[in-house]
Amino acid sequence: MIKSAFNWGLLLILFVAGLNACSKKPDVEYTATYKMSGEWFTRYYETGNATPVSATYRKILTYNTSDPSSNQIWVADTLFWPFRSKFDVDYPNMTFKPVTSTPNLSEPGQTIKVYEGKVLPNMGHSKSGNIVDSIYLKVEFSDDAGTLYEIRGHYRTGFQEDDY
Repeated sequence: MIKSAFNWGLLLILFVAGLNACSKKPDVEYTATYKMSGEWFTRYYETGNATPVSATYRKILTYNTSDPSSNQIWVADTLFWPFRSKFDVDYPNMTFKPVTSTPNLSEPGQTIKVYEGKVLPNMGHSKSGNIVDSIYLKVEFSDDAGTLYEIRGHYRTGFQEDDY
């Protein structure tokens, strides 16, 4: 009986040791633009107008390109003004670089001009008052040439009470 208990104890120790050997935490590798990437609740404004063009907050996405060391980021809006374009960024300063024309892959033949933009860490507030990052973009769409739009908003927390 002692031999049987010893065998079970040895098996238990080996099992636990095996589990611990497999639980090494992986090194997390980030893309070059991860601090500017995410989901954002934004509203559109015509430059110089305090009244938003969009009645409610709409979600836009910012995410890395397939090049992990890129100085570009994808920006996409699928709801309010459909666009998906690569924007040039100055990542150390968290800014979007001016671009005279970038293709709008959601609307073939159309382009977007980027005047300026910035991600402002901890400068926004979510719907429930949580401190989050803020985003600002000033753009012009080729299908509404001559009208400058400011896209302003804040980072999506993922909490249900902060969703619109």
